[in-house]
Amino acid sequence: MSRRHYLFLFMLACAGCARPAPAASLPTTTTRNLASATVPFDLYYGYLIVAHGSAGTLRDLNFLLDTGTSVPVLDSRIAQKLHLAVEAPESIVVLGGRARGADATLPSLEFGPVRRSNLQVVTTDLSFFRRILPTGIDAIVGLDVLGQTAFVIDYSAQAIRFGPSPSLPVSVPLRLSGGLATFDAEIDHAPVHLAFDTGVSSLVLFDPAAPSPGSSTNGGAAARDVSDIGNFPSKAAHLGSVTLGGKEFRRRSAVLVSNPKLSQLDFDGLMSPPALGISRVAVDLKRGVLAFGR
Repeated sequence: MSRRHYLFLFMLACAGCARPAPAASLPTTTTRNLASATVPFDLYYGYLIVAHGSAGTLRDLNFLLDTGTSVPVLDSRIAQKLHLAVEAPESIVVLGGRARGADATLPSLEFGPVRRSNLQVVTTDLSFFRRILPTGIDAIVGLDVLGQTAFVIDYSAQAIRFGPSPSLPVSVPLRLSGGLATFDAEIDHAPVHLAFDTGVSSLVLFDPAAPSPGSSTNGGAAARDVSDIGNFPSKAAHLGSVTLGGKEFRRRSAVLVSNPKLSQLDFDGLMSPPALGISRVAVDLKRGVLAFGR
């Protein structure tokens, strides 16, 4: 049975920016030196996180860290260099439809203190990132890699710190849904269920009234070129308040987009920490906690 893979990137805010500035076997996991493990990153457009990692024998690769990605995505060029055998065509659920990819098994992946072996990945062409970033992206990794241990993303210090989470002012219960971290919140005092997504530039809400582009009579959606990821119809929305764990953020902007497919998702939208002015966010999947501070 085909698995559902999710890749929720939202790069509409990058449009028109001419020059961004940096601001087969079961998989196994090992971690090391967690007490002092810190990984620096470059920050683009105030929200896109790019750090170095390794895949197989290749070192110093550019990893885009996107918690809205349910499975690691490897650039096709890197897969070819590593002579990975493509196992089967695969479909990735994206905002606005589906993108084409292929399954493969990566012998090893390293990021900071985390090492994954025999890791299932999806391969696709990621060369389109060179149109919006001054560097190429070799892989996209999410909680399948990052979430092996607790970690903190510090946007101000531009660093990820692995290990026990610090005490931050606000926290909410966190749970996994389809490989994504989701939590409860309120928008204009109405309950919503959001996914934590470092790959989006704004608070993104799914509009139940808008049909998914390319939807067919059986509820499917036409496959799109992977270069269209992050580019899709949307409209602006203005919110009176967003409340997380008792903390209220007033007068926030959001974008409304069509749900990729209502039957596949049990959450109402995507939460970007920088869009709410959050500078530090701690994730602990084992304890089921998402905490943050401004």
